[in-house]
Amino acid sequence: MLGRSKLPGAFAHLREAVGAVALMAAVLVFSAAPTATLAGLAPGQGPGLDIEVAARPTGDIPTDEPRGGKPGKLILRAQKVLSDLGIYRGPLNGRMDAATKAAIQAFQRNAGLKPDGRVTEELVGSLENSIQVRVLLRRLNKVRIENISAARKALLSHPATRDLVTGEKEEVADPTRDKTTCFKNITVRCLLDEALESAKAVFKPEFRDWALGEILVAQARAGLRPEAMQTAGRIRDPRLIVVALRDIAKAQAASGLSKEALAAAGIIPDPKKHIEALAVIADIQVKRGDKNDASATAGRLLDALPAIDDSLTRVSLQTRAAVILAKSGAAPQANDILAKAESFSRANISGDNLGIALRHVAKAFAETQQLAQALTILSDVTDDSNRTPVLIAAATQQALAGDMAAALATADTIEGVRYRAVVLGRIALSQAEAGDLDDAEVTLETALAAIDKIKLPYARSYAVSRVSVAMAGIGKAPQALDKAEVIFHKAAETALGIDDNRLRAHTLWTIAAEQIRAGNPIGARKTKSLAKQATGEIKSSLSQVWMFSEIAAGHAAEGEDTDAWAAFDQGVGVARTIDNAWGRARALGKLAATLIELVNPGRGLSANSEPEP
Repeated sequence: MLGRSKLPGAFAHLREAVGAVALMAAVLVFSAAPTATLAGLAPGQGPGLDIEVAARPTGDIPTDEPRGGKPGKLILRAQKVLSDLGIYRGPLNGRMDAATKAAIQAFQRNAGLKPDGRVTEELVGSLENSIQVRVLLRRLNKVRIENISAARKALLSHPATRDLVTGEKEEVADPTRDKTTCFKNITVRCLLDEALESAKAVFKPEFRDWALGEILVAQARAGLRPEAMQTAGRIRDPRLIVVALRDIAKAQAASGLSKEALAAAGIIPDPKKHIEALAVIADIQVKRGDKNDASATAGRLLDALPAIDDSLTRVSLQTRAAVILAKSGAAPQANDILAKAESFSRANISGDNLGIALRHVAKAFAETQQLAQALTILSDVTDDSNRTPVLIAAATQQALAGDMAAALATADTIEGVRYRAVVLGRIALSQAEAGDLDDAEVTLETALAAIDKIKLPYARSYAVSRVSVAMAGIGKAPQALDKAEVIFHKAAETALGIDDNRLRAHTLWTIAAEQIRAGNPIGARKTKSLAKQATGEIKSSLSQVWMFSEIAAGHAAEGEDTDAWAAFDQGVGVARTIDNAWGRARALGKLAATLIELVNPGRGLSANSEPEP
């Protein structure tokens, strides 16, 4: 795999929301993460909520009052909502008078409906949904303001972060600069400088903060911590500044600067983000083989847990620490932590949250290869959304351990077909690597059959992508040499069924890379031709840059320098064409981070280093 796809453009989903119910769902999605806000809306507003107020009628106008003059329940419901919305100012009497009709017509016009003034069950339902959305938005706005205030207070409480919220936020990009200079002699420094200048020109604060958050990660990854802290200080939303501090610590750990990463984590004022940073640092230390350091960092994490008030969050972080300790060679300590986490969950957490807590515990047991214990705990979890992550982890571990029958049996219990298909692809690859090519082909067919049942377009595309990549991995296996051409052809053919242009292109590039590794350059050229065609169908230039950057980083991780630089150059070529300030800032920040990977993967880079093709 060449890395996970990041999909920019989440705001596009909001434009597709139709009606009040869809809007409520969109609002809930965006309120869940501080990095995304309702673009273009003032706090507390929502589409179609700031509507005109009906003018008060000046004379007697014939009405559609219920027979006998008795109040109509439907009309009364409409009057109450219209009054709460500030559109209707008359009495709540259930009578269809001129003022009520005018208010209904005002609502209909703003909602894009025919302004006939008629009261129907459907119209009243829409009105009541509108007031529910408004109440929800007000509640969310109140929480947002409280969270911003808390983040700001936390940052001000620490001398090392105080200046990040009190510094000057207004900066203007230099309009006289030559934007093309950097492309003539590309370095990490010039890419980051130009990305920062482009970010200054982004008008919307939430989009500018988004770009700055990505730029500062690349700065920290390059060893430019002071510059990264300065960039964090440019972010307006205090919540995102806290997130940025965590990301700086993560980037330094990825560069092998564990001491500096821990120091960066130490100044994070929010307890949860501080512990999350420690967990990320420990994860990276494990992957780098620094098991003693990882164990020590996990110890810091556990020591900091009492600062977390929320029981579910504590269990989540506690189990994460246990997995790190197990991978660091401290299995007895890890088992003790997981046993305590399970007991604590059963004694102190109830309702839906208990299922979530037990999911964390069971998944941790699965990840530490204690599958029997994981599945025993899972028997007390009924919700499929909580069962699925544990089953995925268990099936994956069973396949890695060579127990294919158990892996297939576990995969068969996964209710979500999209997840089942992906897991089956992984199992098929393990079967091929173990020499069971015939069984692998059968498992792949089962995965493809599951994909046919997936209804959501992107979920289907993602599953097809993962199974296609698994096929390519099988084609690379030594046991498949005599069938490699057929397997690779089928992988590419399957990938062509991916609806999402970027995902299809990325998958085809991945398959081509696997063909090169398998010594099949002729087949790779054919697949690359398909990949180029799919790339041309990607509408977003930023998405193209992102894809080529991920491909380049994947090649670099495999030591394939020539292909890595070729992909990087393609990304640079696309980035040259981006004029939009936000897209340009993000594209150049991504290229800077990728250049670091190409020059010195996993170990950081001097800011002034230049690539040597």
